[in-house]
Amino acid sequence: MHSEAPPSNDRIRSATPFSGARACALVAVALTLVSSCSSRRDPPASEPPANAVVPGAADAGTPTAEPLLDTGTTIAGEAIDYPSSALPQVVAQIVTIAPGQVTGWHRHGVPTFGYLLSGRLDIEYAGLGRRILGAGDRLMEAMQTAHNAANLGTEPVRILVVFMGAQGKPTVMKADPPAMPEELGNGRSIELVELADLDPRLELDLRYATANNFTGGVVYPSAHAFLQRPAAEALSRANARANAEGYGLLVLDAYRPWSVTRMFWDSFPMHRAYLADPLQGSRHNRGCALDLTLVELSTGAEVKMPSAYDDFSERAHPHYEGGTSEERTARDLLREIMEAEGFTVYENEWWHFDYQGWREYPVLDLTFEAAAAGR
Repeated sequence: MHSEAPPSNDRIRSATPFSGARACALVAVALTLVSSCSSRRDPPASEPPANAVVPGAADAGTPTAEPLLDTGTTIAGEAIDYPSSALPQVVAQIVTIAPGQVTGWHRHGVPTFGYLLSGRLDIEYAGLGRRILGAGDRLMEAMQTAHNAANLGTEPVRILVVFMGAQGKPTVMKADPPAMPEELGNGRSIELVELADLDPRLELDLRYATANNFTGGVVYPSAHAFLQRPAAEALSRANARANAEGYGLLVLDAYRPWSVTRMFWDSFPMHRAYLADPLQGSRHNRGCALDLTLVELSTGAEVKMPSAYDDFSERAHPHYEGGTSEERTARDLLREIMEAEGFTVYENEWWHFDYQGWREYPVLDLTFEAAAAGR
């Protein structure tokens, strides 16, 4: 965009001629009009009045502070213990934990401040239970108490972490998972029976002694199936019922040591809806639960069900209405056989059955060798 150049003095002089007196009169009128307009015009809003005062720093007030944390103890109730005999060193990080990730069991060697920027975090403290923290929560993290954090949500967890330590002092140290809570071991006397010895007609395919399970690896060091004697004898009677229908029972899992339940919980947090809480103990840990399915006596083939074993979806639910009618009929027959002998199906898994009175038995963490020896 451009503007036209102003007329030259020659062009002004060549315009319609005025007499000198007339010209002076016109100029005087023009000046009067200009002066009159100028006196009525308000100053532009953008122009401050001549006496305006520019605000200074004092007019903005003093800075404010939002308290985040004021404590002398950690979230576990421990006194904050600063390292000594070393040069101080502060390390600040933003830690990101993706959905499904865990930190693993660990301790801190120096005072550690954490501020959750986003997401939700499930933290278990050994012997103290669990805490759920969300965006905006802040804490002095436990030092001597081992803990493990899991992101059970669908978005990443981001944490501002400040280690207030010293040179050469470790900030994070790996820790072992906690031992089984003592109170879980209380209950009636036990008598674990190996199913293969009690009823040789039972079929066994102990999946956790192989890699054919949801973990993709071998979990049990050896293949054994134990149950408390009353449950084992009821299972033998259920197998006789199945035989009368032309089927046999195929046992996939039975007694499970508590340490395996702990490993499942810590290693596969996104499947916790289908896993037993180690703070409560599993019915498998009590020797009063088993996983099983049907096989055809005539062929030895495993009977097809609405889902595979260890399917973590609604297809595994005992009331699932999908699949074929034959699959649902087989699933319901298995349930009918087991319920007739005092077992109850688990609400999320058609293959899992609990024996009546399971609450009376203690949670166990015996190895299979110790169970076989009757210890």
